[in-house]
Amino acid sequence: MRTAICEDEKIYSDKLSESLKRFLSSHNEKAEIDVFTDGVPLAEKLKSGERYDVIFLDIQLEVSDGMDIAEKLRQYDKTVPIIFVTGLEYRAADGYAVSAFDYIVKSDFDRKFERVMARLMQTFAKKSLSVEEPSGNIEIIPLSEIMYVESDGRGTAVHTSEKTIHTNVPVSKLSTELPEGDFVEIYKAIYANISKIKRTLTDTLELSDGKVLPMSRRHKKAVLTAVMEYVRSGI
Repeated sequence: MRTAICEDEKIYSDKLSESLKRFLSSHNEKAEIDVFTDGVPLAEKLKSGERYDVIFLDIQLEVSDGMDIAEKLRQYDKTVPIIFVTGLEYRAADGYAVSAFDYIVKSDFDRKFERVMARLMQTFAKKSLSVEEPSGNIEIIPLSEIMYVESDGRGTAVHTSEKTIHTNVPVSKLSTELPEGDFVEIYKAIYANISKIKRTLTDTLELSDGKVLPMSRRHKKAVLTAVMEYVRSGI
Protein backbone atom coordinates (compact mmCIF):
# COMPACT_ATOMS: atom_id res chain seq x y z
CA MET A 1 0.00 0.00 0.00
CA ARG A 2 1.55 3.29 -1.13
CA THR A 3 1.30 5.61 1.87
CA ALA A 4 2.31 9.19 2.61
CA ILE A 5 2.77 10.31 6.21
CA CYS A 6 2.97 14.05 6.76
CA GLU A 7 3.93 14.57 10.40
CA ASP A 8 6.58 16.89 11.87
CA GLU A 9 6.85 15.06 15.22
CA LYS A 10 9.20 12.12 14.70
CA ILE A 11 7.71 10.16 17.59
CA TYR A 12 4.37 10.09 15.79
CA SER A 13 5.70 9.58 12.25
CA ASP A 14 7.66 6.58 13.57
CA LYS A 15 4.61 5.32 15.46
CA LEU A 16 2.45 5.63 12.36
CA SER A 17 5.03 3.86 10.19
CA GLU A 18 5.46 0.95 12.57
CA SER A 19 1.72 0.60 13.22
CA LEU A 20 1.00 0.64 9.51
CA LYS A 21 3.64 -1.97 8.70
CA ARG A 22 2.35 -4.22 11.46
CA PHE A 23 -1.30 -3.84 10.44
CA LEU A 24 -0.66 -4.45 6.73
CA SER A 25 1.61 -7.40 7.45
CA SER A 26 -1.25 -9.02 9.37
CA HIS A 27 -3.35 -8.59 6.22
CA ASN A 28 -0.64 -10.04 3.93
CA GLU A 29 0.10 -6.66 2.38
CA LYS A 30 3.30 -4.68 2.03
CA ALA A 31 3.70 -1.07 3.16
CA GLU A 32 5.50 1.46 0.94
CA ILE A 33 5.84 4.62 3.03
CA ASP A 34 7.05 8.14 2.22
CA VAL A 35 7.44 10.43 5.24
CA PHE A 36 7.17 14.23 5.00
CA THR A 37 7.72 16.76 7.79
CA ASP A 38 5.82 19.48 5.92
CA GLY A 39 2.89 19.47 3.52
CA VAL A 40 4.36 21.58 0.72
CA PRO A 41 6.75 18.86 -0.58
CA LEU A 42 3.87 16.35 -0.37
CA ALA A 43 1.64 18.63 -2.45
CA GLU A 44 4.45 19.01 -4.99
CA LYS A 45 4.72 15.21 -5.21
CA LEU A 46 1.03 14.91 -6.08
CA LYS A 47 1.29 17.80 -8.52
CA SER A 48 4.08 15.94 -10.35
CA GLY A 49 1.83 12.89 -10.74
CA GLU A 50 2.75 10.79 -7.70
CA ARG A 51 -0.22 8.82 -6.35
CA TYR A 52 -0.82 7.29 -2.94
CA ASP A 53 -3.38 4.81 -1.66
CA VAL A 54 -3.77 6.77 1.58
CA ILE A 55 -2.37 9.94 3.17
CA PHE A 56 -1.94 10.50 6.93
CA LEU A 57 -1.81 14.24 7.56
CA ASP A 58 -1.09 16.07 10.82
CA ILE A 59 -3.42 19.05 11.23
CA GLN A 60 -0.96 21.04 13.32
CA LEU A 61 2.24 21.22 11.30
CA GLU A 62 4.91 23.63 12.46
CA VAL A 63 5.42 25.28 9.06
CA SER A 64 1.95 24.95 7.49
CA ASP A 65 -1.62 24.23 8.52
CA GLY A 66 -2.81 20.70 7.73
CA MET A 67 -6.21 21.87 6.52
CA ASP A 68 -4.62 24.27 4.05
CA ILE A 69 -2.38 21.48 2.81
CA ALA A 70 -5.37 19.15 2.43
CA GLU A 71 -7.04 21.73 0.17
CA LYS A 72 -3.91 21.77 -2.00
CA LEU A 73 -3.81 17.97 -2.12
CA ARG A 74 -7.43 17.88 -3.31
CA GLN A 75 -6.45 20.02 -6.29
CA TYR A 76 -4.25 17.18 -7.53
CA ASP A 77 -6.07 14.10 -6.21
CA LYS A 78 -9.76 14.31 -5.39
CA THR A 79 -10.20 10.70 -4.28
CA VAL A 80 -7.19 9.61 -2.19
CA PRO A 81 -8.30 8.88 1.41
CA ILE A 82 -6.92 11.54 3.76
CA ILE A 83 -6.72 10.56 7.42
CA PHE A 84 -6.03 13.44 9.78
CA VAL A 85 -3.81 12.92 12.80
CA THR A 86 -4.39 15.51 15.51
CA GLY A 87 -3.93 16.33 19.14
CA LEU A 88 -7.05 18.49 19.05
CA GLU A 89 -10.18 16.46 18.37
CA TYR A 90 -12.40 19.49 17.77
CA ARG A 91 -10.35 20.42 14.69
CA ALA A 92 -11.00 17.06 13.07
CA ALA A 93 -14.53 18.17 12.20
CA ASP A 94 -13.03 20.66 9.73
CA GLY A 95 -11.98 17.65 7.66
CA TYR A 96 -15.44 17.38 6.10
CA ALA A 97 -14.60 20.43 3.99
CA VAL A 98 -11.83 18.49 2.23
CA SER A 99 -13.62 15.11 2.19
CA ALA A 100 -11.33 13.57 4.79
CA PHE A 101 -11.79 9.83 5.24
CA ASP A 102 -11.40 9.90 9.04
CA TYR A 103 -9.18 11.19 11.84
CA ILE A 104 -6.97 9.78 14.58
CA VAL A 105 -6.60 11.57 17.92
CA LYS A 106 -3.05 11.20 19.22
CA SER A 107 -4.17 10.68 22.81
CA ASP A 108 -6.16 7.61 21.71
CA PHE A 109 -3.87 6.51 18.89
CA ASP A 110 -3.77 2.72 19.23
CA ARG A 111 -7.51 2.11 19.48
CA LYS A 112 -8.41 4.69 16.86
CA PHE A 113 -5.73 3.56 14.40
CA GLU A 114 -6.97 -0.03 14.35
CA ARG A 115 -10.58 1.09 13.86
CA VAL A 116 -9.79 3.54 11.07
CA MET A 117 -7.57 1.08 9.21
CA ALA A 118 -10.19 -1.67 9.43
CA ARG A 119 -12.74 0.69 7.87
CA LEU A 120 -10.25 1.75 5.19
CA MET A 121 -9.58 -1.87 4.24
CA GLN A 122 -13.32 -2.53 3.93
CA THR A 123 -13.61 0.47 1.63
CA PHE A 124 -10.72 -0.73 -0.51
CA ALA A 125 -12.24 -4.21 -0.72
CA LYS A 126 -15.38 -2.76 -2.31
CA LYS A 127 -13.47 -0.67 -4.83
CA SER A 128 -10.53 -2.91 -5.63
CA LEU A 129 -9.51 -6.40 -6.63
CA SER A 130 -7.05 -8.38 -4.51
CA VAL A 131 -4.79 -10.48 -6.73
CA GLU A 132 -2.33 -13.03 -5.36
CA GLU A 133 0.70 -13.25 -7.62
CA PRO A 134 2.61 -16.54 -8.12
CA SER A 135 5.29 -15.18 -5.74
CA GLY A 136 2.69 -14.97 -2.97
CA ASN A 137 2.57 -11.16 -2.94
CA ILE A 138 -0.88 -9.58 -2.83
CA GLU A 139 -1.56 -6.81 -5.33
CA ILE A 140 -4.50 -4.48 -4.57
CA ILE A 141 -5.77 -3.11 -7.89
CA PRO A 142 -8.41 -0.35 -7.98
CA LEU A 143 -11.29 -1.51 -10.19
CA SER A 144 -11.16 1.83 -12.01
CA GLU A 145 -7.65 0.98 -13.28
CA ILE A 146 -8.49 -2.45 -14.72
CA MET A 147 -8.98 -2.52 -18.50
CA TYR A 148 -9.82 -6.21 -18.87
CA VAL A 149 -9.26 -9.64 -17.35
CA GLU A 150 -8.57 -12.81 -19.31
CA SER A 151 -7.63 -16.45 -18.92
CA ASP A 152 -3.88 -16.99 -18.92
CA GLY A 153 -3.51 -20.72 -19.35
CA ARG A 154 -4.47 -22.16 -15.97
CA GLY A 155 -4.39 -18.74 -14.32
CA THR A 156 -5.55 -15.21 -15.03
CA ALA A 157 -4.01 -12.02 -16.42
CA VAL A 158 -5.35 -8.73 -15.08
CA HIS A 159 -4.58 -5.88 -17.47
CA THR A 160 -4.40 -2.21 -16.45
CA SER A 161 -3.35 0.64 -18.73
CA GLU A 162 0.17 0.44 -17.28
CA LYS A 163 0.90 -3.22 -16.52
CA THR A 164 -0.32 -6.82 -16.43
CA ILE A 165 -0.60 -8.75 -13.18
CA HIS A 166 -0.58 -12.55 -13.33
CA THR A 167 -2.13 -14.93 -10.82
CA ASN A 168 -2.56 -18.68 -10.60
CA VAL A 169 -6.22 -18.20 -9.65
CA PRO A 170 -8.38 -19.39 -12.59
CA VAL A 171 -10.46 -16.74 -14.33
CA SER A 172 -13.64 -18.71 -13.54
CA LYS A 173 -13.02 -17.95 -9.87
CA LEU A 174 -11.53 -14.47 -10.14
CA SER A 175 -14.37 -13.24 -12.35
CA THR A 176 -16.85 -13.83 -9.50
CA GLU A 177 -15.13 -10.98 -7.65
CA LEU A 178 -15.79 -8.52 -10.49
CA PRO A 179 -18.94 -6.41 -9.93
CA GLU A 180 -21.56 -7.23 -12.59
CA GLY A 181 -22.38 -3.56 -13.09
CA ASP A 182 -18.75 -2.75 -13.87
CA PHE A 183 -17.53 -5.73 -15.92
CA VAL A 184 -19.04 -7.83 -18.70
CA GLU A 185 -17.89 -11.03 -20.38
CA ILE A 186 -17.16 -10.19 -24.02
CA TYR A 187 -15.64 -13.49 -25.14
CA LYS A 188 -15.01 -16.85 -23.52
CA ALA A 189 -12.97 -16.10 -20.36
CA ILE A 190 -12.43 -12.41 -21.25
CA TYR A 191 -14.08 -9.74 -19.08
CA ALA A 192 -13.91 -6.04 -19.99
CA ASN A 193 -14.36 -3.02 -17.76
CA ILE A 194 -17.54 -1.46 -19.17
CA SER A 195 -16.32 2.07 -18.48
CA LYS A 196 -13.25 1.39 -20.67
CA ILE A 197 -15.20 0.29 -23.77
CA LYS A 198 -14.79 3.00 -26.40
CA ARG A 199 -16.78 1.41 -29.24
CA THR A 200 -18.14 -1.92 -30.40
CA LEU A 201 -17.72 -3.33 -33.92
CA THR A 202 -19.06 -6.47 -35.59
CA ASP A 203 -17.00 -9.03 -33.73
CA THR A 204 -14.53 -6.88 -31.78
CA LEU A 205 -14.55 -3.94 -29.43
CA GLU A 206 -12.04 -1.17 -28.76
CA LEU A 207 -11.01 -0.04 -25.29
CA SER A 208 -10.15 3.53 -24.33
CA ASP A 209 -6.40 2.79 -24.56
CA GLY A 210 -6.76 1.58 -28.16
CA LYS A 211 -6.61 -2.14 -27.35
CA VAL A 212 -8.89 -4.21 -29.63
CA LEU A 213 -10.44 -7.35 -28.14
CA PRO A 214 -12.58 -10.10 -29.67
CA MET A 215 -16.32 -10.06 -28.96
CA SER A 216 -18.28 -13.24 -29.55
CA ARG A 217 -21.72 -13.30 -31.16
CA ARG A 218 -22.98 -15.11 -28.09
CA HIS A 219 -21.99 -12.26 -25.75
CA LYS A 220 -22.63 -9.31 -28.06
CA LYS A 221 -26.18 -8.56 -26.89
CA ALA A 222 -25.16 -8.55 -23.23
CA VAL A 223 -22.20 -6.30 -24.02
CA LEU A 224 -24.35 -3.77 -25.89
CA THR A 225 -26.93 -3.79 -23.11
CA ALA A 226 -24.25 -3.24 -20.47
CA VAL A 227 -22.72 -0.34 -22.42
CA MET A 228 -26.13 1.32 -22.93
CA GLU A 229 -26.98 1.01 -19.23
CA TYR A 230 -23.60 2.49 -18.33
CA VAL A 231 -24.18 5.45 -20.68
CA ARG A 232 -27.67 6.04 -19.30
CA SER A 233 -26.41 5.98 -15.71
CA GLY A 234 -24.10 8.85 -16.53
CA ILE A 235 -26.76 11.04 -18.10
